[in-house]
Amino acid sequence: MATACFSLFYRLCHIFPTQRRIVCISRQSDSPPADFTLIRTALAQEEPPCDVVILANQLHKPLPYLLVMARQIFYIATSQAVVLDSYCIVVSLLRSRIKAPVIQIWHALGNMKKFGYAALDTPEGHSASTARLLHMHEGYDAVAVSSLNFREDFAAGFGVDPAIIFEAPLPRTDLLLSPTHRNAQRAAFLEAHPETLGRKTIVYCPTFRKTAPSNQEAAMAQLIEAIDFDRYNLVFMPHPVSSQTINDERVITFPKGEVDPLFAADYVISDYSTVIYEAGVLGVPVFLYAYDWDTYSEKRAFNIDLEHSIPTVFTKDPTIIMKCIEEGRFDVEAYGTFVEENIAFPHEASCTRQLCDKILQYMT
Repeated sequence: MATACFSLFYRLCHIFPTQRRIVCISRQSDSPPADFTLIRTALAQEEPPCDVVILANQLHKPLPYLLVMARQIFYIATSQAVVLDSYCIVVSLLRSRIKAPVIQIWHALGNMKKFGYAALDTPEGHSASTARLLHMHEGYDAVAVSSLNFREDFAAGFGVDPAIIFEAPLPRTDLLLSPTHRNAQRAAFLEAHPETLGRKTIVYCPTFRKTAPSNQEAAMAQLIEAIDFDRYNLVFMPHPVSSQTINDERVITFPKGEVDPLFAADYVISDYSTVIYEAGVLGVPVFLYAYDWDTYSEKRAFNIDLEHSIPTVFTKDPTIIMKCIEEGRFDVEAYGTFVEENIAFPHEASCTRQLCDKILQYMT
């Protein structure tokens, strides 16, 4: 029924003339993602300019989201290309009915966990019946990955032919590589939190968990206990769709937004999140606090060996992490090699330009 209704509305919208325009759709947040804003800025400089419309809306409540999906359908029907950074219900239900090319760039830099079709019927994944009902990840004409080392992993996750996958790191990689942007972000963070001046900043960025582990509260208490707040700031950067909180007045909760606390980090503590690649591009030491590894590893399969493939500390004990920080024990060279193996930095253009050129190719 939903597919029939969407299809009818799409045909009606297709009556309107197609514009020299790309529509970028995300449900990761309600704010335009940096990747999309960088694409918009770059394509505005084309001759002739290419318009970019960004539709960023999380699915908070099903009924109001119907209006969001109607708007998505209109722009899909009247644009020359569709770019996604997450699963889009409308695209997957309309599938081959969409005339414009659909390019999935995904929102995560690098690769770590199995997802999508590779994680069906697992506690952290979706059910096979839901995937079939919603035609999950169907309708893609191309998929971008940060390295072709991940081609087979992404093909399995999206259920696509590996031949449609191309190599292009996310545009926001350019921001991670820019000293000017980093300095501006650090200054903005200090302006928001001047009390952090004079101490090193540790940013804690955990992955999204469908359900909170039973030891999460105790693990957060142990992490806080391990930190000397006279010498260090602890900034908690929650996952965009996570409801996790840390209730301690010494901890600064700073969600990622116009100011990204990662740029203010002197050290990053994470777990099973691809933020470890972003921190690596920034050259920030990364440590993995795997307090629920015993249970999480049973719920979720991985494409890499987290315990042995990542050249850093992987531990359930936060005091070990803090000892490494205090003693400066982090192999910068080995971690840099790990990042370069997982992100194929372009040699002749920016990451944004490389991806935009690929999108324009699909439009012609």
